Amino acid sequence: MELSVVIITLNEEDRLGRTLEAVAPIADEIVIVDSGSTDRTRDVASAFANVVWLERQFDSYGKQKNFGNDYASGRYILSLDADEVLSSALRSEIAAEKGKWRADVYALRRLPMYIGREIRCTDWYPDVKWRLFRRDVARWSDDPVHERLLVHEDARRHVFSGELLHYSYTSIAEHLQRNIRYSTLAAEKRFATGHRPAMPKAFLRAALRFFKSFVLKKGYRAGWRGWAIATLGAAVYLQRELLLAERWDQHHSQPERLSSSIEP
Repeated sequence: MELSVVIITLNEEDRLGRTLEAVAPIADEIVIVDSGSTDRTRDVASAFANVVWLERQFDSYGKQKNFGNDYASGRYILSLDADEVLSSALRSEIAAEKGKWRADVYALRRLPMYIGREIRCTDWYPDVKWRLFRRDVARWSDDPVHERLLVHEDARRHVFSGELLHYSYTSIAEHLQRNIRYSTLAAEKRFATGHRPAMPKAFLRAALRFFKSFVLKKGYRAGWRGWAIATLGAAVYLQRELLLAERWDQHHSQPERLSSSIEP
């Protein structure tokens, strides 16, 4: 088997069909790792051929993806999110590579689609992601969020010219909800490794992130969408440190609560 596609899901009934429809023509196998969907995600997946449905409790994005990779049978693996869609140009490029792979790892040029509009500015663009790889030369890091593809140093690399369409958010409300999820995971990771809150540093990083996205990367060209991307991108740093501070406060107050509950 040449190519397995691995997708992780959680309540993706509104997105998954479009993703599968675009990738199915070139996939020998599609492995879906679901972390407890309560909507029609599985029904959407079952409408396509060569789909393998797996379930695993979520602990980190990297571990979810590696679980799917370990199960996949293909010599090469294409890792996608449920909100990512191959353009026809990118699909044709990948199809032409199958069976005569010129590289071990391939990068995809991701084009953000934000609340109904493509974004070719802000710090979201250009966005090159290493997503197609020979299974024995790469593996995802175990980071709970913003996982990285760890690639052998001597791996041959190639960047496709076709675009991967990323339908990231359909509303500001969804963006805010995802921000909280990512910030919480990042705060838990920092707490587990003993990091203390650094509010001034977080404020500085947030300010620099906004300036880079909205001014240097010309986010203003996208109007209020560019403002939203820059503002909410910067807010992640502040949210993470606030959640981390709260986590440490809970940790320090726990012995006090336990002792106060014990009667003499």
